[in-house]
Amino acid sequence: MNHKTHLSYSERGWTVIHQGSPLCDYKKTLGEAMQVVAHYKITLPEVTWNGDRGEWVTTSTIEVTA
Repeated sequence: MNHKTHLSYSERGWTVIHQGSPLCDYKKTLGEAMQVVAHYKITLPEVTWNGDRGEWVTTSTIEVTA
């Protein structure tokens, strides 16, 4: 999968990635990362990159897989 803009999660926290570069520092919560998404008026895919696992996961189930 190749997404121009997406969420990324790891034990360090949440961040928003755009064309391979972070748009913000790591955030502690998904809600904080979503504030960045709202600020930039981004439409996200339904998947998040789980950096700890090295795989795409469905964002709506991230609590289960993170």
